[in-house]
Amino acid sequence: MSRLRLSLTLAWLLAAFAGLAHAAPYPYPLRGRLRVDVDLCTIEAPAGAEPALRSLSTRAPAILARVESDLGCQPAGRYRFVLIPPGPALDPDVRALDGAAPLWAAGFVVRGARLGAIRIAEAASYPYGTIESVFAHESSHVLLQDAVPAGLPLWFEEGVATREGRRWSMEDVLAYSGAVLADDLPSLDELSAEFHAASEERVRRAYAASFAFVGWASRDHEALIRDVVRAARNRPFAEAWRSASGGSLDEAERRWRHEALVRYRWIAALTASSTLWIALSLLAMIAGIVRRRRAHAARVEWARREPDPEADDPWEPPAQ
Repeated sequence: MSRLRLSLTLAWLLAAFAGLAHAAPYPYPLRGRLRVDVDLCTIEAPAGAEPALRSLSTRAPAILARVESDLGCQPAGRYRFVLIPPGPALDPDVRALDGAAPLWAAGFVVRGARLGAIRIAEAASYPYGTIESVFAHESSHVLLQDAVPAGLPLWFEEGVATREGRRWSMEDVLAYSGAVLADDLPSLDELSAEFHAASEERVRRAYAASFAFVGWASRDHEALIRDVVRAARNRPFAEAWRSASGGSLDEAERRWRHEALVRYRWIAALTASSTLWIALSLLAMIAGIVRRRRAHAARVEWARREPDPEADDPWEPPAQ
């Protein structure tokens, strides 16, 4: 009997260790929450978030594998995310965590705590789209912070994380082209501060701009992000960028801005509501002028063709 118990125990341990490489199929209670382990990532769901946990847990292994491959790094230790359900949080720990970030944030990571959160109700908001997108985005933050403990520029970290969460969309085009049209897009050095701006619109533009630059820079250099992260572990970021890309960051930013003006400004000009209404008004004015000129020409032509009532009738013989 003891041998049987020993065999079962060993089998259970082997299964448990094997399960670290996959989403655990056994959500189990933890302080009233359900929990799933995916490699070194733990995802917890308090009451009300269980359906989201079940959905995310099936996709999480593939998401983490892709993110780790794209960034070329692994987590330094176990980290966890808490899914925050819609409505007031009953769990005091979840409520405290929920208050650690602006209300509009769909996800966030508490730096240094190896802890993050995903607000289910906000997952569809910009710059995310789905819970899976938020999970990939925030997991990228954890990996980047582990890879470069000294810290990366926030614009780079957010641009990379957004790119890992999803791909460029029309919503990004509109947010980014609006900044290009207004000619108020901050430099990369200034961009990091924009993520902490009080205006949600400025934050949106910061996400769109950082996403745009990282995507542009990676267009012809697929391994750029991995190379920059690897080089930044032991040298300043500007030097890491030069080492990875073969050129200076300042020059890359200059070329990116030039292309952005050519590619995106016309989009903003066409979609800006004030510009659109001005254009429509001008078109209406021009159409009115054309109609009036045509009507005037028609009246002149009608007058020319209309017979003069005081003139002699050409069909009557002249008076004798």
